Amino acid sequence: MSTRLGIDLVMEPGFTSRAYRVRQIVCGQYAAWAAEMHTLRMSVVSYFECSDNVLDLLAQRTGSLADKSRKRSPQFSINCHGVANGRNGNGNGGTNGENNCVYLDFQQSDNNHPLSVLQREATAMVHDLPGAVPPPESGEFHPKINLMEFANLPPTVMADASDFAKGVAIDMGVPAVARGWRLVLIRYHSEAAGDDWSHGAWAPDLSWEYLASYVI
Repeated sequence: MSTRLGIDLVMEPGFTSRAYRVRQIVCGQYAAWAAEMHTLRMSVVSYFECSDNVLDLLAQRTGSLADKSRKRSPQFSINCHGVANGRNGNGNGGTNGENNCVYLDFQQSDNNHPLSVLQREATAMVHDLPGAVPPPESGEFHPKINLMEFANLPPTVMADASDFAKGVAIDMGVPAVARGWRLVLIRYHSEAAGDDWSHGAWAPDLSWEYLASYVI
């Protein structure tokens, strides 16, 4: 069994419930189940290795990050720019590969936004943690909640899926602003992923367990 840790952000329940329904409809419509295999969250630091003997230290430091964030900006808000589409990882051009995804976009231009600060601090914490192996560098942090990923759809169908998701999100009344609710530490398990968690191999059998949850 292959195991990875993740530091993730869960949005307020009202936002999460609407986003969850959108994801369920979109995944079902296009028979692309990878995104729906996940708990609904925004990844802050994704899929990193960590020795069991430092999990308590990891949990303690994650809690400290949440505490600092709460003191800076309690339950900070972040604009949701609606549905967008693109690549999730390093694809072959991104037009028709396993990296195709549709997501709720939270891209920020302000590097001092509380989410951006939290992500930088969490990444630095994992890098400095003894017994942890940070995830591969994936470029600039792009905050998003995946509605469909690794879909492997033809380009025209992928465009339709994006338009479909936009319509569903409007119909479901996904808010234009979301508030952070909990910073969570999750342990993910997958036999199918093996040593490569970057290309969706985990989709057939992903499971997870919440190790800790902190108010932000």
